[in-house]
Amino acid sequence: MFKTRTRMVSFRLSEDEYERLKDLSLMECARSVSEFARAALCKLPTGNGNGNGNGNGDSPITAAPRMEKLEGAVRQLRMEMHQLRQLVESATGQVPGEPETASLQENNQ
Repeated sequence: MFKTRTRMVSFRLSEDEYERLKDLSLMECARSVSEFARAALCKLPTGNGNGNGNGNGDSPITAAPRMEKLEGAVRQLRMEMHQLRQLVESATGQVPGEPETASLQENNQ
């Protein structure tokens, strides 16, 4: 059941800002620009750093350390994948970048 909304917030936008907001609301399949703006505002962090449960509540300042940690993890995974590829290639005798012609020839016989 929907809560009755009795308060109104109003602010002006430039034509470019409005077009951007309208485009974003369409991409998110919002029923209206107002609905999209309300949902976006409800996801903003409150004074204690948490949103109201609709989003993660991170501001750009509090999200930065988490992003750095994620970027580090992605770098680590890339390095491990590269090492794994080298191990597989050395075990199979395959030259990096060379297609596996031996297994293709075996399958055709």
